[in-house]
Amino acid sequence: MKRVLATVCAAVLAGCATDVYRAVSPGMSSSDVAAHVGKPTTVGKLVDGSVYWDYSRQPYYTDRVTFAPDDRVLEVRNLLTEQNFANLRQGMTLDQVIGVVGPAYIRNQYANGTTVWTYRYQDIGIWKLLHVTMDEGGRMMRYDTEWDPNVYSKKDRGGSR
Repeated sequence: MKRVLATVCAAVLAGCATDVYRAVSPGMSSSDVAAHVGKPTTVGKLVDGSVYWDYSRQPYYTDRVTFAPDDRVLEVRNLLTEQNFANLRQGMTLDQVIGVVGPAYIRNQYANGTTVWTYRYQDIGIWKLLHVTMDEGGRMMRYDTEWDPNVYSKKDRGGSR
C-alpha cells in the first residue's frame, strides 16, 4: 500500500513540476525554463520579434512563455481564452493561427479541401471546443466555439436504460 501511495504522490508531484504557471516566472532565462518544464511543443516568433514557446497540454490548455530580446521571460499566459480568440482574423495563414492560439488538439481534413483544427478549453468552468476552419489554400475562413458535446451531450451516455 505504501508503495502505491508513493507512486501516486510521485506522479502528482511530477505533474506539478511541469505546470508552466507554477514553474515559470517573469525574468527566468530560457535555459531555466527548459530545465523546469522541458521542451516546448511549438517555438515561434511574434510580429514584434519576441520569441515564444508553447506548452500544449491539450486537451486541457496551452500555455505560452514569451521571451524578451535578452532571453528572459516576459510573460506566461493561457492561449485558449475567448478573449484571445478575438485576435483570430479571416485570411490568416496556419502559422498566424498558431501564433495566436498555438497548436491544435485535433486536425481533420475533409474531401472539399478544408481543414478544421479543434482546441479544447475551459470557459468559466464549462468545457468548450474552438474550431478553426482553414480553406484549401491554407487560409482561415472562420472560427466557431461550442460546448464540448463529449461532456454535455446525453446522447450515447451510459448505454441502454
